[in-house]
Amino acid sequence: MTGHLARALKQQRKFATREQEVILGLRVLAARIQEPWEKFLKAHADLSLSQYNALRILRGSHPARLPSSEIGTRMVARDPDVTRLVDRLLARGLVARQRSETDRRVVEVAITPAGLALLRTIDPHVDRLPTALVGGLGQKKLKQLTDLLDELMEKFGTFP
Repeated sequence: MTGHLARALKQQRKFATREQEVILGLRVLAARIQEPWEKFLKAHADLSLSQYNALRILRGSHPARLPSSEIGTRMVARDPDVTRLVDRLLARGLVARQRSETDRRVVEVAITPAGLALLRTIDPHVDRLPTALVGGLGQKKLKQLTDLLDELMEKFGTFP
């Protein structure tokens, strides 16, 4: 990683620690993975990554509704304003919102048929994206990387 990462960052000196190199490498790689998908979603579905993520979460719970707070906890990248995110999807008719029958303070959200239809148009591209971006590693290395990421998530530290 040192060669490619250092060149990408135009870094002249060695990284201070291996941990720093790994964190920077993950950040750069995450941005490079996210960028083409973000552009695709905007151009083909007029969705942000957060909006797409929320729709996928709601499709996963369909036909059940989810409280807005639950959508927030399931997001890949936390969005501090799920209410506004849902408002934008609601304005497009992609989700429906209603008060909980058991607790009127809770707002529940469900994906609409229009939201499901939009996701169906994107699904073939979702299926192609991982192979296009990381498939070149091959199955053995992908398994190793998956195992390493799983272990890192299990042993992930805290800061500060």
